[in-house]
Formats: sequence, structure tokens, C-alpha cells
Amino acid sequence: MDKEITKIVVFGALDAGKTTFVEVLSGEKLLLKGEHGRITTSFDFVQIDYKNYLIQLFATPGHRRFSFMWDTLARGMECAIFLIDSTVGVSPVDYELLLFIKKYEVPYIIAANKSDLVNLPEDEIRKKLEVPDEVPIIYTSALANQNLDHVMDTAISLINNYNCKEKGEIYV
Repeated sequence: MDKEITKIVVFGALDAGKTTFVEVLSGEKLLLKGEHGRITTSFDFVQIDYKNYLIQLFATPGHRRFSFMWDTLARGMECAIFLIDSTVGVSPVDYELLLFIKKYEVPYIIAANKSDLVNLPEDEIRKKLEVPDEVPIIYTSALANQNLDHVMDTAISLINNYNCKEKGEIYV
């Protein structure tokens, strides 16, 4: 059986852990990184064979100076993973990124990253970002590989539910 190709994009502010998230999920260090210091200046990309899916996982640069790339990377995405740096809390850039993601009308997950260092309360995230209860918030640590599989399983489930609703079907 051929695996279904799925595009997922990881968004997040500067230093939220996007590159580490992508590397840990893929199990490999990225060979080519568009970095200057600790700032990603292009985008990250890995292809992951995950369950019955071939996931094309992109991570955007987090610095506003490179926001012109966000739209290009978002085209064709089926789900967004939105990383928040728990050590910083919800920032103005986070709010801007969430508004950007919402305009694509795809399912998304909020991953409160670096939760091994700081536990950012879920109600604070929901209140500051005005996120409804249906949006999953998952506490992660990319460095410790904490809950990354849970994020991917949730993304696949959201994509399947969204696709079934579009077709008028029910996904279990």
C-alpha cells in the first residue's frame, strides 16, 4: 500500500525550538541548515515515514525579518504545529503567527515547548491567544523528545477528521 503524502508546517517565534523539533522527529541532524548563529534564516525540511504516512515536515524561520517565507511554506499544508516557547510565555509574535495560521483554515495544534523547564498554564495560553477548547494544547520538550509522537498522532487525527468533514464522512 502506498503511503499518503501529508504536508505539515511547524511555526513558532524565534528560538521556540522548531529546528530541534524537526530534527528529533526525524531522528537525524539536518544536513543543510539555513542558520546564522542560532537564527534559522531559511526553512527546515525533513521527510518522515510515520505510520501510514509520508510526512513532509517543514519548519519556518521564526524571526519576523523572514516572515515573507511563511506564506510560501504554508501553501498546501494540511495541518500546522504551532510551537510556543514556554520559557518566554505567549509573545506578540505568537499572536501574529496564530492569526497567520488561522487564515489558512487548516487544523492546528499548539505545542507548549520547553515544558521540561517551565510549565506554562493551558488556561493562560488559551486566554492570551483566544484559542477555543477544541484546539489541542500539548506540552512538549523537543530536546527530551517529550510528547512529540503525541503531537504527530494528534496532527494525523486532525487531518483525517478535517478531510472527512470536507467529504461529509465520519472519521473514528
